[in-house]
Amino acid sequence: MLQLFIYCVFAIQIRGIFCEQVVRTLIKAKYVKDISLFINSSPDIDQWLSLRSTKSYFDSEYEYFADLKLNNQSLAYLVDKFKAEIKFLDTNSTRKVKRLVKNGIVGKYVSYDEITEWMLKMAKENRDLVRVTSIGRSFENRQIYVLKMSSKWRSWQSKPLFLFDSGIHAREWLSVATNIFLIDKLIKQFRANDADVVRIFQNFELHFVPLLNPDGYEYSRQSVLNRFWRKNMRQSSNGFDHTCYGVDLNRNFDHKWMVSGASANPCSEIYAGSHAVSEPEIKSLQEYMMRKSPKWLSHISMHSYGAIWLAPYSYSREHLSDNFQETCQKALTAIYTIEEKHGFSFRFGVASHELYEASGCSEDWSKDIAKVNHTFVIELKPDITDYSGMGFEYPEEKIQQAASEIYDGFLEYIKTFLGSAIQNRIVNECRNRLNWIKEIQDY
Repeated sequence: MLQLFIYCVFAIQIRGIFCEQVVRTLIKAKYVKDISLFINSSPDIDQWLSLRSTKSYFDSEYEYFADLKLNNQSLAYLVDKFKAEIKFLDTNSTRKVKRLVKNGIVGKYVSYDEITEWMLKMAKENRDLVRVTSIGRSFENRQIYVLKMSSKWRSWQSKPLFLFDSGIHAREWLSVATNIFLIDKLIKQFRANDADVVRIFQNFELHFVPLLNPDGYEYSRQSVLNRFWRKNMRQSSNGFDHTCYGVDLNRNFDHKWMVSGASANPCSEIYAGSHAVSEPEIKSLQEYMMRKSPKWLSHISMHSYGAIWLAPYSYSREHLSDNFQETCQKALTAIYTIEEKHGFSFRFGVASHELYEASGCSEDWSKDIAKVNHTFVIELKPDITDYSGMGFEYPEEKIQQAASEIYDGFLEYIKTFLGSAIQNRIVNECRNRLNWIKEIQDY
């Protein structure tokens, strides 16, 4: 049975004390467009999980659901206006976020400065394998670093590229910690002459951007009240109202900007910015990728949470990537590897089908503008069906296990670009998925 959790925030304001609750909101299909507009235009509502179909996750008489943090007034409106069913989630927002880092940073939640120092240290200690450079600066003038890995430096210019980014949303700490784990393990496995890793580095160049939103990330670390901050730290035209800071960087890419699932309200959690690429973080990433286009084979952006691999497109359900079957095969190869080795099952689907439509997102821009063959957003652990309330507060002691699963999946994913055979069951499943999607679109 789900436990009630009420997160009371004490603030000095006319209305005194207000309480926020983390709830799973179940919604009938006939209300979904109106409730989406309400959520996206309400600065008091924080979307932990955006609207998505229930069919891929659990049986329900309701067609859609979302996990929201909201106050009592908004909660009552959802129930009264849209006849929503509410399930209260148990969560923990009171733990201390600052801790003393010992024995390195791998498998830990650490600061921007610690991550930067570690990346530079990796480059210094592995000059034959690792290079670190800045791709630009954040709104608050922090450097955004990329760490590049490959062997045989003289041949790098001709190698195809992979990009793995994380930390675009400030509160998604597990994505940052996972990216750091991947870098560390790849270096160690290369030094141990792991045949798969050696072959990958001989043929490809792997790029990692562990922290794309350093300002928001640091803000989320400052106190419990800031822990669930999502956006960057852009100051809006609303002056010094801190509730109206920030742009959702994953609505700011220059692809179908503001077409769907984004807001023009600076106080919204999904505020898309004053214009496409208004934010220096996104401008830096786009320019970096375009300088190397069309050499990119893959771009994976890691988020949390939900345990699902999401393929393009996000902006519209009416469009599907031209190489969906191949993308599906590569994703399921990784997913089934994780399931076989670790017993944990990720889902796979098209972003606009599994979630609600959203534009200005990384996977759509990478696919259409940067001409990346295979692009994904991966929502890391925990799974949506996990009602423990971990959500963004994924326990530090579980990081290494979660990241190890992703490492094994990514290794098999990259090997498919080297000609590894795709299992027949995966080929058949992806063909069936494509036919099913086409039937839906025709309908």
